[in-house]
Amino acid sequence: MTTSTQPSVVYGRPVNTDGVPNLYEGTTVVPWTPPEPGIDNLGISSVDTFAVPGVGEYTVEFDGYVRVVRSEPTSSEWASAEVYTNLIEMKMTGECEELGKITVTLNPDCLSTGQIRTPFDPYAGEGPSAKACRMAVGAIFDMPKLGLKLINREPIILTIDDVRQIPPAGSPGKGQIYRMLPLHDMKNPKGEPVAYVTSLRFRMGGYLPQEAF
Repeated sequence: MTTSTQPSVVYGRPVNTDGVPNLYEGTTVVPWTPPEPGIDNLGISSVDTFAVPGVGEYTVEFDGYVRVVRSEPTSSEWASAEVYTNLIEMKMTGECEELGKITVTLNPDCLSTGQIRTPFDPYAGEGPSAKACRMAVGAIFDMPKLGLKLINREPIILTIDDVRQIPPAGSPGKGQIYRMLPLHDMKNPKGEPVAYVTSLRFRMGGYLPQEAF
């Protein structure tokens, strides 16, 4: 189920979802081959570190799922193909004693977008080159124990290198965060940050069964 709210913040290129098939467990993925458009229903896990002034710094393990719609590739050839993506749903949960249970979902006020393309490499040799994946994400971090729902006003940039298949299931990635990413209280988004993300490492999982959604 996706939200019907029209986002006011658009980080990149929108991708159409009309008529795009949902892909679940059992979907065949062919390396070095640009696929037809699809909505990938994937597992995801991450390890995030939060710094909360006056409380402390804590590392939390998360597990959950994402739904990502992919555009038509710009080419049928792997080397020149680019694919645009939108993150249309996400739910991850994690817990630690100090912060309690944390649920991470998409911020409906942001369109979280990405791209998969081959990086420019003047020294690339013969044979297929791996692609790189990046996505700019707006999220909500719900922390009931602290009485907070937090949002990032700067995008979280998720990156995966050495992409040899689309989607890059099973691939590790990281959040490109310089020192600390501010998190703001949803009730006062223009106020001072109340917490920070200082590290984010994730792994994109494989296709999940339809029942998982």
